[in-house]
Amino acid sequence: MPKPTQAHITRSLKRKQSTLLREKTKNQIEYYMGAKLIEVGINPKSAIYRWSLEMEGEQEIWTYSAYWGQSKEQMLSGQFPLTGTDLINCARANAEQGIETTAKLCGYGEDIEQLKIALKQAGEQMGITLNSLGDLLEGPKNPMGRPSIEVAPNTNSSL
Repeated sequence: MPKPTQAHITRSLKRKQSTLLREKTKNQIEYYMGAKLIEVGINPKSAIYRWSLEMEGEQEIWTYSAYWGQSKEQMLSGQFPLTGTDLINCARANAEQGIETTAKLCGYGEDIEQLKIALKQAGEQMGITLNSLGDLLEGPKNPMGRPSIEVAPNTNSSL
């Protein structure tokens, strides 16, 4: 039986959860992944990691994946790039790391131009316009086209 060369941890977070709690949860996932890799005899520094984000109603499903050995080589080779929804989810979750890192983690190696083309195509298939990687980072916009923030009470009974 072949040895595994990848691992995944998935957690659901509420979209309206505080930024601090969301970051804490994501840091915990990264810690658990490192501990799990050590447990199975993999050096966590030898792996590469990729976040994926899916939206489902009021939930965000975050998946943290680790790749080593053959899986790492395949991902970095650019031979098996992500497309469609998988590409959008990966690019959205990794966009803050920059376009070069996002290209590698989405399976495009160093071919940034091909990543841009694939993102535009995936956006068109989903009915959204993507002019740049930054479009995946922007929050909601108000009717005047400016970025907006959501203001809501911390609980139903208090502000």
